[in-house]
Amino acid sequence: MEASMTIVEQRVADVTILRLKGRLELDEGDVMLRDHVNRLAIEGRVQLLIDLKDVTRMDSAGIGMLAGKFITVRRQGGTMRLLHLTDRTGRLMHITRLETIFEIFHDEDEALRSSGVTRS
Repeated sequence: MEASMTIVEQRVADVTILRLKGRLELDEGDVMLRDHVNRLAIEGRVQLLIDLKDVTRMDSAGIGMLAGKFITVRRQGGTMRLLHLTDRTGRLMHITRLETIFEIFHDEDEALRSSGVTRS
């Protein structure tokens, strides 16, 4: 059985980009994101950019996990920004009013610049 979600990690200077693919939902998807962000936080890597372009489904557990990990990262002095929301994830962020909490970007370079990073 294929995993509900995969996460590809990329580092650009001090920013860690997490490219999520698949379903961010109860059980596998939300647990995978939780464990990944917790590991990064332990390592002190708390400047995160979460790319949601390839998220095919997100439920309330996925939304809750994003919000919870936002708090985890903030408590350690970091930031968690969102990138490439789909129409569906954008609507969910609007309905839950999480769009007022997260910085949301449509352009990766712009998101990196907001973190003080420019690509060479």
